[in-house]
Amino acid sequence: MFGDMHGEGPTLSPSIPAAFVAARIEVFFMTLKKMSFIALLLCVSLVPLAACVRQAADPDKLEVLRSGKLEEALDDDTIADTVYVNVRDNTDRVFGLRAQAESWLQRSGFTIVGNPSEAGNIVQITVLSAGNTDPAHLRQTVAAGYDTPSTLKGTGATTVMADVLLVQRRVPSAQRESKAKLKNISSRNALSNSQMRIALLLPGQIRMDAGAPTLFTETLAREIGTAIHATSKAAGAAKPQQ
Repeated sequence: MFGDMHGEGPTLSPSIPAAFVAARIEVFFMTLKKMSFIALLLCVSLVPLAACVRQAADPDKLEVLRSGKLEEALDDDTIADTVYVNVRDNTDRVFGLRAQAESWLQRSGFTIVGNPSEAGNIVQITVLSAGNTDPAHLRQTVAAGYDTPSTLKGTGATTVMADVLLVQRRVPSAQRESKAKLKNISSRNALSNSQMRIALLLPGQIRMDAGAPTLFTETLAREIGTAIHATSKAAGAAKPQQ
């Protein structure tokens, strides 16, 4: 490939044109540049993923936002301390909320029933949103109140937001259990209904692909249970147990 090493210096063999070698070198450096560019793109694309990586939620930084209040019925003495809880999770990310809420209400002095017609208190919890959002936007969304738009926008924080409806009603009493079960829940038995929007706000972004952190579920259940407990004289004698 090379000429006489004892001459003026190495020379390219006539069988390999200099233009061909130069072209191959140019292709090599162009390929190297492309690979470097691809590596740079990969690094840049991993930055937001690293920022959103699932991390332990700090309970000291978790803020509870509310709009509206669950109200006590005027004729509270006729409302039994039985409660039926229904949860509708529109996000499919908040797991175990019903069980957590029922557990908290039991510790607060309520009796959980499986049939709404037997309940003096019917609770409907609708999980509206769970994910990342802009804190200012979330505050505005919560302030707008129950049954208003709940779409999350922006980044900077993580939230779980829900609407809560409480219906307090008079349950007919009878010696036979079957007489106490109504075939339907009519408005004439309802003494009051009240609504509340509640959200949990945590600074920073947490991925919720595998579901909301347990801290969110436990805190939401506790806050809702405490709000319901405050509306009942029958259960009010029992202080919630932690």
